[in-house]
Amino acid sequence: MRSLLTIAVFGCLTLQVQAQDSLAVYQQGIVERIDQTQQIRRGLYQLPALRPYQFKHSQTAVDLSYDYGDQELYPLQEGAGKQGVRFFTDSYQKQTFPGYTLWGKARYTNQKDRQVVFNETSDFDLVFPYVTADSVGGDLQVEEYQFAGGFAKQSAKWTWAAELGFQANLSHRKVDPRPKNNSTAIHVGLGSSYAIFSKYLLGAHVDLQSYRQRNELNFVASLGRPNIYYFNGLGAYNSLLSGISEVQGDMLYALQGIGGRLTLAPKDEQGLFLEAGITQRAGKRTLPLSTAEANTWDDQVLNGKIGYFGESYGWRFGGLGQLALQTRKGVESLFNNNGGNLGYVKIAEISSYRYYNFDYTLSAYIGQKQWSIKPYAGFQQIKEQYISPFREQAVDYLRIGAQGQYVKPLPQGVLELSLNLQKQQVLQSGAVFNGVPVGSGIEDFLQRNYTFLTAEPFTVSGQVRYDFRASNLWKPYIVAHAQSATAIKQHNFSVTLGLLF
Repeated sequence: MRSLLTIAVFGCLTLQVQAQDSLAVYQQGIVERIDQTQQIRRGLYQLPALRPYQFKHSQTAVDLSYDYGDQELYPLQEGAGKQGVRFFTDSYQKQTFPGYTLWGKARYTNQKDRQVVFNETSDFDLVFPYVTADSVGGDLQVEEYQFAGGFAKQSAKWTWAAELGFQANLSHRKVDPRPKNNSTAIHVGLGSSYAIFSKYLLGAHVDLQSYRQRNELNFVASLGRPNIYYFNGLGAYNSLLSGISEVQGDMLYALQGIGGRLTLAPKDEQGLFLEAGITQRAGKRTLPLSTAEANTWDDQVLNGKIGYFGESYGWRFGGLGQLALQTRKGVESLFNNNGGNLGYVKIAEISSYRYYNFDYTLSAYIGQKQWSIKPYAGFQQIKEQYISPFREQAVDYLRIGAQGQYVKPLPQGVLELSLNLQKQQVLQSGAVFNGVPVGSGIEDFLQRNYTFLTAEPFTVSGQVRYDFRASNLWKPYIVAHAQSATAIKQHNFSVTLGLLF
């Protein structure tokens, strides 16, 4: 894996075939990537067939980061925070070959996920609630590798594009319980766009995804082993399969997905923007006690965006509305233990789990060349249900915030300062946890997660970035970021050192 990372890094660097010696071009290339009014607009051009219009200037960045995060109140299955290092390179090249735009990135992360409990499975966001769980848990050592790249070819009014990405995750713990998890994810993106009305682009994109995970759990000590649970949602588990203190074999996860998006975007970033999309995933989990699937689930996400962006008399302004509607429905199998050498035999299945996460966000911005303010507001509804015994937790949030930024070109570089303030308010909430076994620790787990879910933090975050040109070849930058939140008592910070080419 490390050799592949090295190859990808050098691959990104070789895309840069000529130095950008002009100070003005150097500064413009930085500003168009860090200025928040530019970020709002250019973030909408990440689909492959819109990439030629994302940036005006080519750039390659290589950086090394250290991150530390900690919070007192947290979702137990995701941990109290992360601590580790990250190596990252990203390249975007226009007209390296006539008519082509090329991009690529590679990332290696080595970190510790701290105090993870009731979850011994990787990639929680993809496979929840179907994780292997115990009440002991602990810190997890995690390595992640990611490679992605693509190209777009412009021909008259058409643009054709393709993108390929790969990600691998390795996680383990050196004390009991000892999970050993390996996961891989591959995605392929294809798209095209067509210029209409001389100013706009009409685009269509499709994305294919494939994911696999092998989840192993072992013990060295023969005494003091906790019970192992195969969760089905909100702490519920199949009592026939769970409760043993030794797992013989691997838990296997597989997921396939397809997504599509239609977009209407202005060529020059000024005008109306529209996007509608859907992503559909189907997953399954197989346990070592049976060859039959223990769980299957379907995950659907509907996305929509509408915005308008403009500039007039030195002022930049715009607004953007976004929605993301996620629905996850899960099925669990019922077994008996009369299968002999075949293991447990599946005799029926029930649709037992529902998860809904509906998020609506409105944001606007106004500013001039060196400063801007972005007020925003969001409304989010989360509901999670397990059918029998009936358990449910639900909450409606309101988020209000504002981010200010100041970007100052300097004689040999660029200085950026930003500050973000956000308040989260619970509008309504409720929970019912029936049939929780006494003494298992699951009741405390559910209550702590619900307490986190209904917290009302006030969050303050800030960032300082300084880019300077030491020479035509050496263009380093440093970024410092910090975040703090009340209620959940969160403290995060990161430092990044990098070079631009």
